[in-house]
Amino acid sequence: MPGCPPPARSVRSSLLLLALGFTAACSSTSPTTTTNKPPPTPTSNDISIVVGAQSKGSGAFDPNPKTVSLAGGASVSVRWVNGDISGGDYQTGNAVTHRIASDDSKFATSGNLGGNATYTINLTTAGTYAFHCEIHPTMVGSITVNP
Repeated sequence: MPGCPPPARSVRSSLLLLALGFTAACSSTSPTTTTNKPPPTPTSNDISIVVGAQSKGSGAFDPNPKTVSLAGGASVSVRWVNGDISGGDYQTGNAVTHRIASDDSKFATSGNLGGNATYTINLTTAGTYAFHCEIHPTMVGSITVNP
C-alpha cells in the first residue's frame, strides 16, 4: 500500500546486508599504510633485521651469529631492530613485519615488529640461543653469550 512503511523484516534484512558490507570493507586484507618509527640510536648489542630478510635465511640478521659477553655482570641485553624497510627510507618505505622467537623457549617471543621497531631481551646465562622469525620461519639466527 502506498505511503505505508515497509515490513519490519525487510528493514532488518536491509540493515543486516548494510552491516555485512561495512564489515567486509573493514576487514579487507589489502596493505595498509603505516608510519615507520625513526631509526633508533645503534648500540653494540644490536641485531639488525635486513632489507628483504624473509628471503635471506641466516642472512636475514646482521650480525649472525651475534656474540656478546656477560663480562662479569648478571645479564647482557640484546636488541633486534627491524630495518626491513623497502628502499631503506623509513619515511616513505614499506616495512615488513617480523616477530622474533626463541627456538627452545629460552626467552619470550616479541610482538609484531614494524619498521624500525625494536625488541630487547636480557640474557643471564652463558650459552647459545637460537632464534627465528615466527612469521618467516626460514629467517634463523643465534646469539652466543660468553661468561
